[in-house]
Amino acid sequence: MVGLAASSALSPFCVAHWHASSGDPPKLRRSVSIIVILAVAGLAYLSTGWSARPRVLCLVNGRPLSPLAGEGRWVAWLEGDGKERRLVLAPRSGRRPRTVLTGAGLSGLAVSGESAYVTRAEAGGGAELLEISLPGGGTKTIAELSEGADQLTCSGGWLVWQKSRPAGVLGVPFVAAAAPVTVVRARPVAEGPVRVVAVVSGEGGASNDGFELLGAAGDRAYWIERSPASQRTWVRRAPCAGGATETIAEEQGLRRAALGGEVLVWTGPSLEAGRAQSFASVKRMNVGKGGADAIADWLGTGTAVMISDGQAYAQERGSLWRLGERRGEQRRLSVGPPGLMSARVIGDEEVMFLEGAGGSAVAKRPLTAWARLRAMVGG
Repeated sequence: MVGLAASSALSPFCVAHWHASSGDPPKLRRSVSIIVILAVAGLAYLSTGWSARPRVLCLVNGRPLSPLAGEGRWVAWLEGDGKERRLVLAPRSGRRPRTVLTGAGLSGLAVSGESAYVTRAEAGGGAELLEISLPGGGTKTIAELSEGADQLTCSGGWLVWQKSRPAGVLGVPFVAAAAPVTVVRARPVAEGPVRVVAVVSGEGGASNDGFELLGAAGDRAYWIERSPASQRTWVRRAPCAGGATETIAEEQGLRRAALGGEVLVWTGPSLEAGRAQSFASVKRMNVGKGGADAIADWLGTGTAVMISDGQAYAQERGSLWRLGERRGEQRRLSVGPPGLMSARVIGDEEVMFLEGAGGSAVAKRPLTAWARLRAMVGG
């Protein structure tokens, strides 16, 4: 009896002590919920904020001399000062970049799969088309050329390049020597002869500002011609083996275009605003099927377009937009950092040239939630 009484007397004390030490269960649950919410919010901020900031891959030694070229695991560019030029290769993983080729005559650059392509002009005249294996850097000559390239692309099983000459150059074949001219040439990636695809004379072929090479698809090369005088842009194509040139579209204003696989996109006047000098639209075409559809509107007139893995993007005033299948579905993915010079999308990352007080740099940032999570974990 005494033991039972003692036990009964201690029971209220023990219960009170347990409540005091462990806390009120509803309050405890609320505290745990708050901690979990804060942890999830912190991870969300890291994955969408910190990890979405550009990460510098490397500094540019001198100044960029070509657009960024990249595919798969690699990104490459030409850089240099004065006459010296360097071809630099950087893994997108962030490992140390390296110079794989040097020379004053390097120009034109393309990356496809595990290979890079560049032209090298010789001091005594003539040039060569080089293939560089990645990542080893082994170099071989795959074609002898009469001159180097201003732009070079590798797509659709073809290497396509162009060379522009100003007006008044004597000895230019095919056209009157008094006119500016751009000659487009092509060669199968595997093996084959170099062929003349097209000769563009007049204002559209005056310089790289008026002519932009897009690449190849379905054994045809694509490019755009811009005329500052008439404020018109033409999207054109011709067989890579040579043949008649076809005009796909003509737009008011100086426009941009991009080709990726069978997808061709280009900018034009805004369809809804109706003011060519104020807003732009983006049109999309499957080159194998034909027919163009508007997929974006109300963008800036200086909008640039790009394609990665069949997905179309637009770069407008530093903002990167992912475009949908129809108008109104575009989504802004990022806002350009200070010093943004140019950018391109490779896979699920945006790779860019940045310029600051100390010079230029190549940087990247993830675009998707999964890529941002990888960036957050990988540091």
